[in-house]
Amino acid sequence: MDKAIEIAKPLPRLILIAAASRNGVLAAAGKIPWHLPADVSHFRARTAGHWLLLGRTTFEQMSGWFRPGQVPVVLTRQKDYAVPDGWAVVDLEAALALAEAHQAGELLVCGGGKVYAATLPFADEVILTVVDLEVSGDTFFPVMQMAEWELVEQEDFPAGGAEIPAMSIRRYLRRDRAAC
Repeated sequence: MDKAIEIAKPLPRLILIAAASRNGVLAAAGKIPWHLPADVSHFRARTAGHWLLLGRTTFEQMSGWFRPGQVPVVLTRQKDYAVPDGWAVVDLEAALALAEAHQAGELLVCGGGKVYAATLPFADEVILTVVDLEVSGDTFFPVMQMAEWELVEQEDFPAGGAEIPAMSIRRYLRRDRAAC
């Protein structure tokens, strides 16, 4: 049996949530190259009360972002890594099993680039904010094979002056694997 089907079906829904430039950049030198108040509000609302899967570096960079009710699950190779009000795990399978054991219906992947790349093949949904910029960076969102995804929702936001670029929040659902 295909491991992607084996892992994804019985466990919580795996949802990637990210913001990337038109050319796929997530970050440059550990910093997000834009400030989008509407996307921050969207992110906070969508992740409220959910289990969040992050790489260790992203977790540390997001210090201060977490709210009561959110449960961070951090992918790390560090054996004794402590996650306040959350968990440290060594791989995706352990993260999904942990979320399932705690009856979490969804596990939202919040980065970074390597974590997105590792989880995309198993994802049920992608919520991607596309920032209307072409920027240089060193961390990228993985290329989605669009034949595998259906765009089911899109909300466009105009630029807010010179400092706030236009953006589009897009929600994709994975098409039936048998059809791909």
